[in-house]
Amino acid sequence: MTILNQIAYSGVRASQGALATTGQNIANVNTPGFSRLQTITGSLAGQGGLSVGGGVEVISIRRMTNEFHNQQLWRATTEQNFYGASQQYLTALEALMAGTGSSISAGLDQFFAALSEASATPGSIALRQQIISEAGNLAQRFNGLSSNIDAQVKALQEQRTAMATEINGLTENIALLNKKIVETESVKGDSTALRDHRESMIGQLSQFAKLRVNETPDGSVSVALANGQPLVAGPTAGQLKVAMTATGEQEVSLAFAGTSFPLRQDGFGGAFGGLYDVEYNSLRPNLDALHDMASQLAQMVNDVLATGFDLNGNPGQPLFVYDPTSTTALLRIEPLTAEQLAFSSAAGESGNNGVLLDLLGLKNQTITLGGSQVTLNDAYAGLLGQVASDSRQNQADFKSATAVTQQAQSQRDSVSAVSLDEEAVNLMTYQQAYQANMKVISTANQLFDDMLAAF
Repeated sequence: MTILNQIAYSGVRASQGALATTGQNIANVNTPGFSRLQTITGSLAGQGGLSVGGGVEVISIRRMTNEFHNQQLWRATTEQNFYGASQQYLTALEALMAGTGSSISAGLDQFFAALSEASATPGSIALRQQIISEAGNLAQRFNGLSSNIDAQVKALQEQRTAMATEINGLTENIALLNKKIVETESVKGDSTALRDHRESMIGQLSQFAKLRVNETPDGSVSVALANGQPLVAGPTAGQLKVAMTATGEQEVSLAFAGTSFPLRQDGFGGAFGGLYDVEYNSLRPNLDALHDMASQLAQMVNDVLATGFDLNGNPGQPLFVYDPTSTTALLRIEPLTAEQLAFSSAAGESGNNGVLLDLLGLKNQTITLGGSQVTLNDAYAGLLGQVASDSRQNQADFKSATAVTQQAQSQRDSVSAVSLDEEAVNLMTYQQAYQANMKVISTANQLFDDMLAAF
């Protein structure tokens, strides 16, 4: 075979390789996480000083990826999911607290309106019965709102447990991919698809927590939480465990390489950290505030009633009962009859409304909530306002984080994503090169035949 044939054959092989690479890119244009490939060629030296060269060879098939862009995308994904996980609960909490049927402010207004209506005729059985009804409705508003918030907490805890299971699945897959990549690259095999899959797994894991990702010389990656706790190291994966405490809260621990240690959730980041943030900065504080309001309301009303007398001249009895151990029945009313409401400040005076007026005065009396002195209505308005403010701020942060994630995705795609326009150009270029090299082979063969015919 002549030198010309050798050069042309090497060109054909290189063109075939480049065409195959382009075909792989085009085939995976819609594959999530696929990093486009690029054929890298180099010229071969000739065998003498006067040689034009030995043709061309494929040096490598390069996987087009940028570690900096990947890290940026993972960080942005973490931030976006932190706000996204919080928002679903903030939106539901705001709608619940602002609803007409569950608003404590509306219940207080109706209760005090019933007291005001009865103040002119405190002996009216119908008006007294109306007060008992409105007191029961107010208690039900407390119970319904508390029960719904508690249900949100339980739903959040179930979501946290499900997230831990998903995180464990991802860390196991990443560790398995680490092992396969190291084995494949140790024998000079093709690990591009494995690396794509691993990057995709890390991207999914970044939805749940802030990560520190480092590649080691053997091709494996180590993945740790932001505060350093290891999730993956080579072929070894950690496992998150979520356990319920006696107080109804959840503790999270990490088991790794035979050792288990507790994790702080406040610095987790991602959707997992977002759940902790909304639980302990919104749901539980509002649940505690409802208990404080119910306790102080019951105490104030019962203390005033204790100073009065009912229609039969008997000392006043409590109207409300507060149960600190319950979330579904934290406030209830005693089974009093209309006659047993102690509205009179003197025994035997059915038209006396002294105590009733004192009850009306509770509307402007302050309670202690969060270290501040506020009226009952203002206390609830403050809770609702804080939730609304937190929800709006979280929505704004989520919108900004989404924009940053989209920008990071675009930067990653500018390097790694497949462009059909670019691949179409490459397809024509490599096809022309293939055809040109075949023409060179045809020409070399013709020259050789002509040379033989000359003898």
